[in-house]
Amino acid sequence: MQIRYHTTKGSTYTHTVEGTQDHWVQEDKEGASHSLVEGLHISKKKLQILLRDYPSTVLDKTYCFDDRVEKQFFEDVKREHVDALFESEETVILFVVKSESGLYRIGCSSPVVKIEKVE
Repeated sequence: MQIRYHTTKGSTYTHTVEGTQDHWVQEDKEGASHSLVEGLHISKKKLQILLRDYPSTVLDKTYCFDDRVEKQFFEDVKREHVDALFESEETVILFVVKSESGLYRIGCSSPVVKIEKVE
């Protein structure tokens, strides 16, 4: 199964699930692709609440953080996440990328405007 999320700034986030394998790719409007460590479709409102509630000592590390913090933050977000299309709410893609230096960085897409699902 593949789900493509199109954003207001022209990027497309593709989530592919094959058996137990889960893969995310971000493609910018110029066509350049970037593999993501992990991604999550979430309502912008819910994400803002989670960020406000998250300990500031951890949030200070979200630009360059280790595997333990990445996993902890994403597990917290996943616990709060509801798998729905959030038809009445603005949604975004929260994602983690691994930089060339081996550090992890967290990011957030512009709002999702269209969702395509392919079985």
